[in-house]
Amino acid sequence: MLSVAVYQGFYRDDGESGFEPFTKGYALTNVIMRSTDDSGQVVTRLQSPNMTHYLDKEQTLIEQPRVKLFAEDNTWLMRSPTAVYQRNEQFLYFPEQVTVTSQQAPEMTLGTSQLSVDLNTKEGSTPAEISFKQPAGMMQGIGAHILFNNKQIEILNNVYAEFQPRN
Repeated sequence: MLSVAVYQGFYRDDGESGFEPFTKGYALTNVIMRSTDDSGQVVTRLQSPNMTHYLDKEQTLIEQPRVKLFAEDNTWLMRSPTAVYQRNEQFLYFPEQVTVTSQQAPEMTLGTSQLSVDLNTKEGSTPAEISFKQPAGMMQGIGAHILFNNKQIEILNNVYAEFQPRN
């Protein structure tokens, strides 16, 4: 009788579980992921120490991403503490501070947050403060539309710029 009481007290299934296992996705460590376009050309290379993919949302949370975006005549390196990848839409979002650097001359560096990048069109946008630096000068403002293929940056509001005069 004592064994039945111990079993009822400690081991019976009362139908409520306080722990729900992570079963709707997967986690990866030390990741290098390459994405290709329809012709098989690599369009992005993503490196991260930790990624967690949620199947129900088709969304991947990325820690400390280093993303290379291969544009027509340039490669862009994006670094941030976190990013969110939406696979169905080929969409990358950097909610925190992100630094974007061109890898070919002339070197450009962008700093912003809340950056959304469409990996198909290679266009980005942000509603946040943005600063843009290159050897000839700098620009800053609020909100931007970025065309990575053309190295074009349109700052939308409160634009301030300083450029060195040509000799």
